[in-house]
Amino acid sequence: MMNALYTGAAGLLTQHQVLETVAGNLANQNSLGYLAQHSQVVGLLPETVMGQGPSGMVPIGQVITEQAVLSGVNLTPGQVRTTGHYTDLAIMGQGFFVVKTPKGLAYTQDGRFSVNAQGQLVTAMGDFVLSSSGQPIDVGFAPFHVSPGGQITQNGQVVASLGLVDLPNQGIKALGNSLYQAPRRLPFTGQVMQGAVNTSNGNMTQETMMMMEAEQTYQSLTTLINEESSRLKTAASLSIIA
Repeated sequence: MMNALYTGAAGLLTQHQVLETVAGNLANQNSLGYLAQHSQVVGLLPETVMGQGPSGMVPIGQVITEQAVLSGVNLTPGQVRTTGHYTDLAIMGQGFFVVKTPKGLAYTQDGRFSVNAQGQLVTAMGDFVLSSSGQPIDVGFAPFHVSPGGQITQNGQVVASLGLVDLPNQGIKALGNSLYQAPRRLPFTGQVMQGAVNTSNGNMTQETMMMMEAEQTYQSLTTLINEESSRLKTAASLSIIA
C-alpha cells in the first residue's frame, strides 16, 4: 500500500514540473528570441524510504518513483520576422548575440536592438550588445549596415564586428527575458539578417497536447493517491498495516 502511495506522490511532483515547463513555453509563445524548454521524465527509479527507529531515522524499505529532469532548451531555430528597422537583427540558423547584463555575460536571440543616449547598441532591456572583442559597440546616431557575418559598417568604414557564438546542446541555463548562459561557447555558424527579428521557437500545438497529457496523468495519480489513502485508513482501523 505504502509503495503505491509514495509512487503516486512522486508522480504528482513530476507532472507538476512538466506542467510548469509547458506553461512557461505557452506564456512565452510571443516572446521574441525565446527558446522553448523541455522536460524529460525518467521513470522507475528506486528510492529508499526512511522511518523513525529506536535510535533515529533508519531505512524501512524502497519504493519506485519517477522524476522529471529538465534536459535543457530547444535550439531549433524559430521563424524570422521582417521589421524593416535597421537596428533590428535576426540570426539565420544557429547562433546567439553576446550581451552584457547586470548578472554578467549572457546570450540571446532577441535582436530588438536600439541605440542609447550615448550612441551605443543595446538590447530591449538596455543591456550592452558586445563586439567580437567583448566591448560595447559605439555606432553613434547614423544608420549602419550589418553584413551576414556580423560586421558593422558606417559610410563604408568598419565600426565593429558583433559578438556572435553558438552554444552546446547541454548545460544552457535560462535567465529570463530570452537571455541564456552556458558553460562554454562554440564558433558561430549562422548568419545575421538586418531589419528582422527571431520569434519564439515554441510549437503551440505540441505544447498544448503535452499539457493535456500531463493534466490527465496528474488527475489519474490524484485518484490513485485518494484510493490508497482510503485503503490505508481502512487497514489502520483493522490493525493490519505491516
